[in-house]
Amino acid sequence: MPTRVKVRVFHELRTTLGKGEFEIEAGTLGDVVSSLISMSKSIKEVVFDAQGKIRNYTTFYINNMAQNPPDFSRKLNDGDLILVVPTAAGG
Repeated sequence: MPTRVKVRVFHELRTTLGKGEFEIEAGTLGDVVSSLISMSKSIKEVVFDAQGKIRNYTTFYINNMAQNPPDFSRKLNDGDLILVVPTAAGG
C-alpha cells in the first residue's frame, strides 16, 4: 500500500503552487521534493541552487522535527506531516 503523507508549504512556495497543503504519495523525502517540482518547475530553483545543492535557507520538517541537513532518502511513514519552509525575506 502506498505511503500517503501531508505536505505543507510556506511563503513563495505557497504562492507558486496556489495552495499551502497537499496530500501525496511519497515513500521518501526525495519523493516529496520530486512531487512538488512536478507541480511547478520553479520549485526546483527555490529548493536547489544552480549546482543542484540544497539551499541552506530552505528547511524541511518531518513531524515537526527539523531535518538539518535533509536526508532525501529518509523513509516516510503513512500519515507523516512534511513542512517545507523557505526563509522569508523582506524588510
